[in-house]
Amino acid sequence: MFNRVKYLVLSFICFIVAVFSFDFTSFAAGKNVVVVIDPGHGGTGEKNIGAVYNGFTEKDLTMVVAVAMKNELEKYDNVKVYLTRTDDRFISLEDRAEFAKSVNADFLYSIHFNASVEHDFYGSEIWTSAFGSYYQKGYDFGLLISDELADLGIYQKGVKTKIGKNGDDYYGIIRHSVSRGIPAVIIEHLYLDHIYDVQKFADQDYLVNLGICDATAVAKYYKLKSSKTGADYSNITYTNVKKPSAKVFQDTTEPETCSIKTISYDASSRNVLVEMTAKDSNSPIIYFSYSYDGGNTFCPLQMWYRTKTTQSFNVNVPASCAKATIVCRAYNNYELFKQSNEVSIETR
Repeated sequence: MFNRVKYLVLSFICFIVAVFSFDFTSFAAGKNVVVVIDPGHGGTGEKNIGAVYNGFTEKDLTMVVAVAMKNELEKYDNVKVYLTRTDDRFISLEDRAEFAKSVNADFLYSIHFNASVEHDFYGSEIWTSAFGSYYQKGYDFGLLISDELADLGIYQKGVKTKIGKNGDDYYGIIRHSVSRGIPAVIIEHLYLDHIYDVQKFADQDYLVNLGICDATAVAKYYKLKSSKTGADYSNITYTNVKKPSAKVFQDTTEPETCSIKTISYDASSRNVLVEMTAKDSNSPIIYFSYSYDGGNTFCPLQMWYRTKTTQSFNVNVPASCAKATIVCRAYNNYELFKQSNEVSIETR
């Protein structure tokens, strides 16, 4: 009887050890991850072709990136990848989301390029849902893809939300996906109307590299590994944001602070050293610009060092300007700006 009890106890201990040493991550990875990649736009018509600048058409670029992303992602184990379109044709946003639902997608990634009304912005940005776990998943992925794109030398504008007039997600592909229980993000890779970004297309492989970056971010997000390439992200750790208890509204206010003062003036170079302080409690400051003629003209947007609230830079005053009136602007990542005080300095 004692031996039988001893056997049962030892068996139970072995069972407990086996359970707690079992790799639940590997078990979870055994289930295929289903990814839908959405090449933005397609077909004819102004909205369907997307942004058109500098000899580039958005609908064509999104397809190149999407195919490269699919090819790279399919090198990983336990992942099934679909495209919402494989040729140049119009598909409604709702139909794209419905397709994702039909294949039981775990996530939808909508591929896009950008442009601005004034043609002054540059960099990449990621849009996610403003609601609950959809925000959480989109934001987590957004941080990963932001890091990948930064490694390609692309300036980062951050992960953002936008609420429409009806209180839902503003962007249709996100809204329709979420209504079907599918997390979705829009990846705005680069601006087609700004030289800082457009010059990157001089390298013909750059679009393919964008797709590879997108795929790598997905692989990291799902902690995938590849038997083909040896890449293994199964043990990677990354930032997880907290699930919000309410919808996350976009920032609709300009930065709270933008103030300047002059530090020195070098007559030989005609450079005015300016110290600028900029703060925004709701969004990061990402750009700044300056004017030497009291705000009549401003320089192209400059990158702001986000780890600093105060930084210094030179403003070069043309020889034709006898008195410079310097004024600056600080922009948050929702492209809202605060204009500074004016500082005048005699340059002759």
